[in-house]
Amino acid sequence: MYILWLQNPGSFEVLSLNRGDKALMERFLNEHRILDVQEVYKLIKNALDKREKLSLVRIGDGEALTLAQQAVLPINEVKRNTFLSYAGVRIPDITGRDMLAASIRKADIIGVPLNPAPYFLPLFLKACKAHGIDLNSLKLTNACINYFLCNSGLLGALLTEGKPRVLVIGNKGKALANLLQGRGINISGIISPVYGLKDVNRVVRIAKGQNFDIALSASGVAAVVICERIATGQKKVALDIGHVADMLIRNGQIKKKG
Repeated sequence: MYILWLQNPGSFEVLSLNRGDKALMERFLNEHRILDVQEVYKLIKNALDKREKLSLVRIGDGEALTLAQQAVLPINEVKRNTFLSYAGVRIPDITGRDMLAASIRKADIIGVPLNPAPYFLPLFLKACKAHGIDLNSLKLTNACINYFLCNSGLLGALLTEGKPRVLVIGNKGKALANLLQGRGINISGIISPVYGLKDVNRVVRIAKGQNFDIALSASGVAAVVICERIATGQKKVALDIGHVADMLIRNGQIKKKG
């Protein structure tokens, strides 16, 4: 049983964990600097203003389990997590696992799962060790950064200030694009649907033919690879927004800064 209390974006306090989980969380937070929402916003805004590449990716239990295939956990244990098919991963997928590991190494900002449940931070750290991913060399933030950016109005600011051209990627891309366009955001393209990790190459290839400044991807585990490859290959800004897309569509609005 655990509670991870979020005091404010970028500030975390462990209130009640079992001894092993508490030690893991405290050690991780002491050893790694976690960028807060303002710091992440400034990095993204700077990249947009200077037309430089930046990828923001996020790790949850789906990504941790995908990384863990045969590296930390046996295939049968990973396969028992049936939600992975919804997240666009068909187990076994060793090629997808290795693609994911490669993109995490190259990503500019990684949202890590600050959750001590077994398939979140503990499994992610074991998977990083197995794949030789050195988190000390990477910029880290909370995996909930997508919500922090949205709820603070900073995502809205990024999409409106200077009228950047926005490429929307994901199965709900059309609905999200319609919402954003109705709020005055400059939608330059939509790539939808996305058929999971096995569809990454097609999506990235289509993105190369689009004119945009910032890409928003809500495409499950594949979003990590899509965002990193778009940023690295096209020198663009690409954000893994995950279920924030669902929230925006459900609410029918995007919050403004201030």
